[in-house]
Amino acid sequence: MGITGSDDGLLEVKPRDLDQLGLVGEVVRVNPKIINDLLDMGYLPVISPVANDANGQALNINADIAAGAIAGALRATQMLFMTDVPGIYSNWPDKTSLISEIEVSTLKSMTFADGMVPKVEAAINAVESGAASARIMDGTSLDAFTDALAGKGGTWVKR
Repeated sequence: MGITGSDDGLLEVKPRDLDQLGLVGEVVRVNPKIINDLLDMGYLPVISPVANDANGQALNINADIAAGAIAGALRATQMLFMTDVPGIYSNWPDKTSLISEIEVSTLKSMTFADGMVPKVEAAINAVESGAASARIMDGTSLDAFTDALAGKGGTWVKR
């Protein structure tokens, strides 16, 4: 069932930086009630990461950031983040520097660029807000996805 971040107060958001980013929001709080209710009724929620702020203004939320916040609120066992590389590299683009597992505290001290920034931010947020772990993995590979479901491969982000 398709829902938005505004449905039943799922995402409480505020503008991230109106002057610089325009109508982009950040998640302040997650109320997972609608997700739990839909799951209890046998529905699979598909969430559009758009939510209204306190003034009713629709804001776009980065999908990875929204997913990480929701995973934390649901106390997920593991949040999977799919990207076009096998995981996080300590020395990108050196392909031999793939990190298999990393603690949030270490991850916070690292610097990232481009599309990896929101993935890492979302993984950190997911774990810090309640998810047991997160895994950043290659979403272009069925084998990588299958491995991730089994708790292997990619970069495992833990407490």
